[in-house]
Amino acid sequence: MKHFLILLLSSASLLVSEGKKVKIINGNEAIPHSRPYMALIYFETETEEMICGGSLIRPNWVLTAGHCHKWWSQTTVRLGAHSLEGNEAGVQKFSVKKSVPHPKYNRKNLKNDIRLMKLHDSAKLGKTIQLLHLPKTFEDTEAGTVCETAGWGWTEKRDNAEFLREVNISVLDRKTCQRHWGKKTDITNNLICTIVGPKGQDTCTGDSGGPLICKGIFRGVISFGENVCGQQNDASIFTRLTEEYVHWINSTILKYS
Repeated sequence: MKHFLILLLSSASLLVSEGKKVKIINGNEAIPHSRPYMALIYFETETEEMICGGSLIRPNWVLTAGHCHKWWSQTTVRLGAHSLEGNEAGVQKFSVKKSVPHPKYNRKNLKNDIRLMKLHDSAKLGKTIQLLHLPKTFEDTEAGTVCETAGWGWTEKRDNAEFLREVNISVLDRKTCQRHWGKKTDITNNLICTIVGPKGQDTCTGDSGGPLICKGIFRGVISFGENVCGQQNDASIFTRLTEEYVHWINSTILKYS
């Protein structure tokens, strides 16, 4: 069994994972292909494996977290997958032609933790593969708003991930979130915090890069959380899709088209 990779930001952990023991904490299995925009990003070297989530925003572009990157790895993006193994009928697999982090991404403090991946070919859209559209308005998401996310990250059982899981989580106001994180990280307006639910609902290792959807609108990208997932009243962090970030996304896609 391969060891899991947990990169530390003080006591924070990036929600990426090596190996195959990865799922949402205290969530539920998603209805197969009910989230057809989900991308499963798989990194593999001779000695290590790592996964991330992502969102298909153009037929040949996936949006994920900045730290979803592994040097010298074979990177594969699977679309239309429900199983982690991605062996269902209709799954489309792509290599990554270009991986573009935000120009101000900082891997030490995770500022601007956002990345675009250009696929080597365009996906064929259909029932199991669809786009997740970027937001057109950029108002802040109010504290208490119930949002949803999904991924193949650790479960509370830390067993092998068979299928995509989803969870509802509530937005936490930034002042409370800052008190929780203290000096370990700066909670800016470019971030959205969510509070771990009363039943331990949370994102976890392996979920990085997946989408945060609030009232049907794509609002954020999973970034990081505490080392131990699912601890009640802890706070997890998402990169917020601000107007500036969306401008960068659109201009980058245009640049490399």
